[in-house]
This record gives sequence, structure tokens and C-alpha cells, in this order.
Amino acid sequence: MDPLDIYRRTLTSGGPEPAAWWYLGTTSFVAEGHPEIIVNHVETVMLYRAEPIEPDAFRVPWWEIGLFRDAITGELATDWLNPLTGVTVAAPRTFEEGPSGYTIGRSGGGIVLTDAVQAFAALDRAKVTVTDVNGRVCVTQVEEKVRSFPGRDGIPDLDAGQGSRSRTVLQWFANASDLAANAPSVPATGLYSFTIGAPPWLGMDEHPGVFCVKGLMHKAPLERPLNPRGWSDLKALFPQYFKGDAIQPRWH
Repeated sequence: MDPLDIYRRTLTSGGPEPAAWWYLGTTSFVAEGHPEIIVNHVETVMLYRAEPIEPDAFRVPWWEIGLFRDAITGELATDWLNPLTGVTVAAPRTFEEGPSGYTIGRSGGGIVLTDAVQAFAALDRAKVTVTDVNGRVCVTQVEEKVRSFPGRDGIPDLDAGQGSRSRTVLQWFANASDLAANAPSVPATGLYSFTIGAPPWLGMDEHPGVFCVKGLMHKAPLERPLNPRGWSDLKALFPQYFKGDAIQPRWH
């Protein structure tokens, strides 16, 4: 199968219509000498679409809205008690980013990610591979960036000096039989991880370590509340991104 076609129809669609992906994960801080510390849970919706720019390449615009939940109560995060310092700090509640984007094109027998534009990050390198695993097609996308992480007042600009090196791994799967059926959009699901230096709001200056986000990612229609509670809260927090009972893409 064609890796460029696989990428497009699994991530979004062979046509102009966008696809929504839910990212449902848990954030944690890892410091030497301590068990992994759970900080909060994150619920994000990202929208992607494909815009052909030449026969062997297309642009992928995307935008994202998300919220954080208190790890104990499950409610929208307000603050967080740092167990290492005993200090309660103001925790981020929501974030939004985009429109951002990148280009996917052919490179030899595979595909390559280039021309990434993201408001709060600068891409250093990226690698995309497509493999076949027992009748399941696997797409793995690894991105290394300098970026900042959301705080209580949103995502700081890189100029604010709060950015650090990060590594994102997205890995999603689809049935080879679904791809062979030539449907414009193919069901897909996967997992992700993200690591970055500790955001300043954590208050971990005296405890060097790594901040992590790990979770599941799942493709869904724009009008389907895959996570009903998260959908309801996101709709209340970001009404401008919804139209009736569907997410309303904003590409400009």
C-alpha cells in the first residue's frame, strides 16, 4: 500500500473533510528517588484535514482545544498540591492552539514531515514511518521540538523563556482490510507520549526531573461525543469552536 495514502486516510480523509482526534491522557512528573507523581488528567480534541499542494504532498492544518482534570476529584483543575514541597500551586485549566500545520510528502519509498508551523513550538526534527503488523497498519510519528507547556494563563510564547526540549511520539493503527476497501476515511486508534522539562508552575526547581503525558488517541467524527463529559465541558469552555452538536473547525 502507498504510505502517503495510508497516512492521509488514517489521520484524516482522502477528501476535504476534517477528522477529530481525541487525546485522553495522564500527566506525571518523574524525579530520581521518587515514584512517578501523577499530576492531572488531560482531555484534548485535535482537528486535522488534508490540503493537496502537489501530486506527492499535502498540507495538514490542525488546531487543538483541551482541558485538565484534577487527578483526585475528576473536576476541572483549579490547583495542585505538590507532594514533594507541600505547596499548593495554581494549575492550568484549559488550552488552545492553532491553526498550526505541517506538510507530508514522499521521500524515497517512504514519507517525510516538513515545514511545520506551530505558535508555541519550533520543530527540530521529525520522522514518520508506516509499517504492517499482522494485518494492522501502524503509523509512527516522532517529533522533537523546543516548546512551552500550558500554564494557568495559557501557553507562554517561546520568547518568554519557558520553552524546553520535548519529544512527542504518536502511533496509530488501522486495519489493512479497511484501507483496501478504499473508503475515503478509515477508522483508526492509537497511543501517544510527550516528554518535556518541568513547567515552571509545578514548582519543581529543587527536584530535577521530566514532565510526561501518556495516553490514548482515537479518531472520531466531528459530531460524535466520544467522551461525553469532556465534550460537554469543552463546549462550555470553548463555545466558539462548536456549532450546534458538532465541533466547528476554525482554520483562520
